[in-house]
Amino acid sequence: MSGRCAPIAGQVARIERAAAFLANGMSLCPCPDAAGRRRSAMPAKLIGNGLRELDLFLTDLIVEAGRIDRLGMAAGRDPGIHPGRRIYCAAEAWRRTGPRLGLAIEARGRLRQMRAGQNRQCFGQVRGDDAEILMQQACADYARLAGDVLEALRLRIATNAVPANDGRLR
Repeated sequence: MSGRCAPIAGQVARIERAAAFLANGMSLCPCPDAAGRRRSAMPAKLIGNGLRELDLFLTDLIVEAGRIDRLGMAAGRDPGIHPGRRIYCAAEAWRRTGPRLGLAIEARGRLRQMRAGQNRQCFGQVRGDDAEILMQQACADYARLAGDVLEALRLRIATNAVPANDGRLR
């Protein structure tokens, strides 16, 4: 079970680190005063682009979890991205794969809100007073949703495990 989830667990850890890095003002320094100054100095476009990257990381995670769930033991290594079929939005990946994995439908609405927020930041809207708080909330939500995908996949694998002839679960 853990072998099939290992790549997903690694991706979740990367999303969590990236979310913490962005929410902390592009640093992993533990000083809250310095982090506040860094966040307030971040241009809107940088915030938007950082959130867009988190969205793409989560999108790829959801797609890979769906592939592992669909193919089971035959999944093997990820063959890479197929340009004609790539999904570029976590909300869309959640819509396509979420029901099969048992992911909460309500999260798709939050993903759509976060995508709209990042687009407002990326495309030059004036940075509002609440931009730092919204960015930190979005970063926390991306990390939480990545963990939700990992847990859903682990649960699916555990419930679909079939005893083999040698008595081990596959």
